[in-house]
Amino acid sequence: MNKISIGQAWSYATSFFTGQGVHHAIALIGVGIVVPLILQIAIGGGAVLSDPMSFATDGGMMAMGAFAILVGLLNYVLQTGSYFASWRIGLTGGAEPLGAALGYGLVAALPLLLLGFAVVAVLGLVAFLVFGSALAPMMMGEQPSQAAIAGTGMLLLLLMPLFFLFMLWLAARLCCTGPAMADRRTFNIFTGIGESWRMTAASQWKIIAYFILLGVAVSVIAMILTMIVGVSMFAGGGVPSGGAMVGIVAATLLLGIPMAYLQVGVLAGIYRALGQGGQGDVFA
Repeated sequence: MNKISIGQAWSYATSFFTGQGVHHAIALIGVGIVVPLILQIAIGGGAVLSDPMSFATDGGMMAMGAFAILVGLLNYVLQTGSYFASWRIGLTGGAEPLGAALGYGLVAALPLLLLGFAVVAVLGLVAFLVFGSALAPMMMGEQPSQAAIAGTGMLLLLLMPLFFLFMLWLAARLCCTGPAMADRRTFNIFTGIGESWRMTAASQWKIIAYFILLGVAVSVIAMILTMIVGVSMFAGGGVPSGGAMVGIVAATLLLGIPMAYLQVGVLAGIYRALGQGGQGDVFA
């Protein structure tokens, strides 16, 4: 069990895509970003921007709502599947064909989706148990007491920072789940979770510090990029609908592409830095 070096992990992250740049781009940009973007535009996106009032009054909002969940799930599978495919491409050094890596990635994303449903259900149950006393009168159509509202607000104020810290710690412990699954070409998410839990035990606090540093840097960069896109879209007192669509597409690509590469590369870099003996064949 190795202890992580943040500098080494970042070095592995930046070099992960070397040698297979085209295949990584097809997976991460083509499958993970462009295809979901096309789906979102196809499901009413153009109609909303061109004539939002007509879209709403003609029942367009209801029609789009019927597809929103399905499209959202499909987009999640495509994006997460592109991550698994990219990990597979990098971890095999291009030995596995692109089509096989994409096929594996799209299937491997499904167990993660099911686990996400389970986690949301558990969190919803916990929230109901914790805040149920305050929510019960509202569910019965009654007005909760001011004391109950104040108590719930205070409890929420105290629990949110603890919940954030818990999720950050959990992310550090489970960050190698995807790379471990891809490395073994397994669809068993519990195999990845177990391997990640074992690998990160000795370096969990360094990984948390690494995530915090990256979070601060990404937040600053995202704010700058968002400002640039916003200024370019609304310079001169607004833009026409076509320009708005171009702006949305540009913003999606400008923000989405770096984030996709960052998520894949950072987790792969941590996995490599924690690999067998620190010099294993993970990226061979």
